[in-house]
Amino acid sequence: MKYVEQINKRCTLAIAALGIEDIIPYMTSNETIIVGLCCLFLAIVFSLFKPQFFILLNRLTKIEFGRAKNLRYIDQDFEPELPNTDQDFRLESQIPSWITLTSEKFVRLIFILTILSTAIYITFDSFSRVLVWLGNIEYSAGNEKLGTASYNLALEFNRGLNQAVNQCYAYNTQQEYELAINHCSKAIEINENYATAYSYRGYAYSNLKQYDQAIADFTKDIELIPIATRSYINRGSVYMQQGEYDLAIAEFTNSIDINPKEPQAWLNRGLSYIQQGQSDLAIIDCNKAIELEAKYWNAYFCLGLAFAKQEKYELAKTNFDKAIELAPSNQAMYFYRGSVYDAQGEKELAIADYTKAIEIDPQYVDAYIGRGSVYVALGKNDLAIADLTKAKEIDPAKADVFVWLGHAYANSQQFPNAISSYEKAITISQEAYTYCVLGVTYTKVGDFSSAIISFEEGINLDGKGEISWCKTALKNAQQGIPTP
Repeated sequence: MKYVEQINKRCTLAIAALGIEDIIPYMTSNETIIVGLCCLFLAIVFSLFKPQFFILLNRLTKIEFGRAKNLRYIDQDFEPELPNTDQDFRLESQIPSWITLTSEKFVRLIFILTILSTAIYITFDSFSRVLVWLGNIEYSAGNEKLGTASYNLALEFNRGLNQAVNQCYAYNTQQEYELAINHCSKAIEINENYATAYSYRGYAYSNLKQYDQAIADFTKDIELIPIATRSYINRGSVYMQQGEYDLAIAEFTNSIDINPKEPQAWLNRGLSYIQQGQSDLAIIDCNKAIELEAKYWNAYFCLGLAFAKQEKYELAKTNFDKAIELAPSNQAMYFYRGSVYDAQGEKELAIADYTKAIEIDPQYVDAYIGRGSVYVALGKNDLAIADLTKAKEIDPAKADVFVWLGHAYANSQQFPNAISSYEKAITISQEAYTYCVLGVTYTKVGDFSSAIISFEEGINLDGKGEISWCKTALKNAQQGIPTP
């Protein structure tokens, strides 16, 4: 043990000399013993095979590596010195090789080396765990570089963990989320404190809309590394997808408090404010994101949405234009700019943007609905029916598709088809407006009793009285008068 302690002391000094002395205060006596055993192993191997080591080193120095030329400075100019061919050369004294060893000595050395290798192999898993633990400490202290170095070393000491983590990450990037979850889980089984595996698995769960599992994994990542802003942001994003905007804002605020220079936290909080109708706060946050990253197209998109909510359409278009300039292949930007054109009455420009969005993504259902609604407004009912029928095929669970399809059929005097479409919309989402337009359509075919029922239901659902014309239509229906 005395020798191990001496080796520990020397290894600790070596670690400090390598520039990673921040690790030393966190190492327990058991951990330093592991480091000491590693050093002891290397020392014994060196002493046993010292001649062979020098032979190998001597040969390595004579190899011309392909990248060695990169070490020269560009402006360096020199003439190589040629060897004196007249000089007599004497052979160096021969260094013993393992080929010259007796078989007994050779077997003995191999046996010793095998025993030592087995011993050090057993310690590798423990050493990997120590490095992960140290990495979590360093990350939590804000020492990202040292934390990353510890994590990378941990992977080098544990091949199984290395392979599982790399495959987990690779399958996430390939959008093979089920496979990603399998490999992330394997990494967690190997080392339950490897925080990154929880972050990766949570990301996969969130993409599969398995939100409870995603939140649990992001929470575990935060438990291991309390300043893991990635998981505050990801957990907030899950809350956004669930419509829990208060919880989402709290998560993004936590991330901002830890690292105010992370633009995604500002962006996501701004988008959450928009959903809550707080456009002024959203504009502040989105501008902050742009301040941190000038070419952050998502932040310009956020500003466009906020200004559109305030009906400041020119400012909205300016920001959507900038977002399209930075991300010209993003279909959503064209859709939202088209919506602004539509709101301003610039129907042809709206159609052009919706069409561009569809060209980029032929399955973009909202663009078909948008273009179909414009066609309805322009009286191009056949084109509207074609777009809305396509939208229905893509997503038969969107009520808006059937409402606009009902309008297109009603405008074309196809009242039975219109009634069927409105009724389908109501089965998806019971909205006051849909009941009222259904009632109007019933009056067109003379079914006033059904019209009265629809109008009354619409009025009951319209708690704020925003559809005042529905009450007038009800009175007309009660008198047998069709709604114009």
